[in-house]
Amino acid sequence: MTQPPGESSAPTCPRHPDRVAYVRCQRCERPACPECQRPAAVGVLCVDCLAQAKAQARPMRSRLGFTAASGPPLVTYVLIGLNIAVFLLAPMLIGDGWQGYLGLWPGASESLIAQYVNVGDEWYRWITAGFVQFGFFHIAMNMVALWQLGNALEPAMGRVRFAALYFGSLLGSSAGVMLLANEGVHGGASGAIFGLLAAYGIVLKRLRLPYQSVLVIAAIFIGGPLVSEFIPALSFFAGLSWQGHLGGAVVGAIIMLVMFRGVDSRERAARAGAQPGN
Repeated sequence: MTQPPGESSAPTCPRHPDRVAYVRCQRCERPACPECQRPAAVGVLCVDCLAQAKAQARPMRSRLGFTAASGPPLVTYVLIGLNIAVFLLAPMLIGDGWQGYLGLWPGASESLIAQYVNVGDEWYRWITAGFVQFGFFHIAMNMVALWQLGNALEPAMGRVRFAALYFGSLLGSSAGVMLLANEGVHGGASGAIFGLLAAYGIVLKRLRLPYQSVLVIAAIFIGGPLVSEFIPALSFFAGLSWQGHLGGAVVGAIIMLVMFRGVDSRERAARAGAQPGN
């Protein structure tokens, strides 16, 4: 059957030439079959134009000036999962003294290391100590705090920056223990969490929001254990590692200030580039 004069052939999808497509992409105006159509604010786009638009789109920035993370706080959930996994699996894989095998032993002498199998000064303890929890109450309190701070910081900072802040604070906590403590096994996620807390306080101050409650919490859980060494009435603080809390808070604050300095430098450069004559 021949095509009548003046009548054009039916349009076909360029990605699927065997399919007739009467809907056209609003951007490139090429036909798009139902499989290649993607709804957009301007109508319908083909998959190629949608991919190109996403590649050219500017990243969404939060009020803090960082590239925001869309979706759930995945890094926070992974960190909570790792802490719970270590708490549940380490006793089965290592034994009852698993905290000693993974925690930090400041001031451990060679004779002490030779005398006890779970005492050591290996480098990996600087990291594994951050996943050691001493009981159900300890891990429950730490994970609630991690969930709250992670939900507040990770979406606004982005996943990579949040992970860098957490692990940097963890290492700062371990450094505080090794520099300031002199005995016992130290561990817990609270050192890294105090880094997040210090960073959150800086965020509140930058946004001109009340931050005094953060200072109060830091004073209680850093000063309380320190003062308990001299005041027996505050003995309930004795089991907390103020050295780890202090180290994590100091490093967390420094990391956040450095990140904000990068944001400020970028914004100054952008304003200078936008001035007339530039």
